[in-house]
Amino acid sequence: MQVLIAEHSGFCEGVERAYQIALEQTNAGNPVFMLGNIVHNTQVVDKFIRAGAKVIKTLAEIPPNANGTLIISAHGVPPEIYTEAKAKGLGVIDTTCPWVKKAQKIAKELAEEGRFVIIVGDNGHPEVKSLIGWSGGKAVVVEKVEDIAKLSLPPGQKIGILAQTTQAENTFNTIVAAVKQLEKNVKEHNTICGATAKRQKAAVDLARKVNLILVIGDPMSANTKRLTELCNQTGTETHQIQTVEELDKQWLAGKDKVGITAGASTPEWIIKDVITRLEKL
Repeated sequence: MQVLIAEHSGFCEGVERAYQIALEQTNAGNPVFMLGNIVHNTQVVDKFIRAGAKVIKTLAEIPPNANGTLIISAHGVPPEIYTEAKAKGLGVIDTTCPWVKKAQKIAKELAEEGRFVIIVGDNGHPEVKSLIGWSGGKAVVVEKVEDIAKLSLPPGQKIGILAQTTQAENTFNTIVAAVKQLEKNVKEHNTICGATAKRQKAAVDLARKVNLILVIGDPMSANTKRLTELCNQTGTETHQIQTVEELDKQWLAGKDKVGITAGASTPEWIIKDVITRLEKL
């Protein structure tokens, strides 16, 4: 059995940057608070919790005079979080991915132009929540082209469209085209990050060359979910696993070429565990 690995997989630059910054802070021994998951991977988050970091859902969970450091995740946060953190006297370490920062700036600019802001993304995802915040709370989220019919667009309304950075190119382009059929004054910004596009293309290319492809990543990872969807669409048998323990030997029966790809939040040590197990089998 031959094991092939996608050209682009695992930690992207933004996640690697967030991981290293958070590692440095926790190793320093100071009180560290993480607002949400630093990245969408349970094993990575657990590693920081064991190192002493406290994961919180809201700043209200931080006791008064905590004198700690707030780490903002790679997904970004709405602008009011910075104000609240400052009011609490917290130090702020911002690990927001540069691509997300760019999308936040665009969301703000589109709203300031008086445009109806549409975010192509996953409703409820932390990054999408941050983009809504930077639009002044005015943006609406569209997950699929069918959602456009539910929008109440006044005639002649100016529209601005941007994407969650981990969306599939085809989904974004399809939704943009559908919106343009309704309104002429549409300003689009493809804010899908370069790493996402490379991973998606590499995963699809690999899926077409193998009998089975394993997508390694946490179920809460949006970009991993997208890789799984795209690999499935090639017709190649596809399974998403979070760790090596989920690998089923029965999937390998009669397979001579197995492909591996991994989401941008998946650490190298988990990918290596899967490869090692496959080699043994």
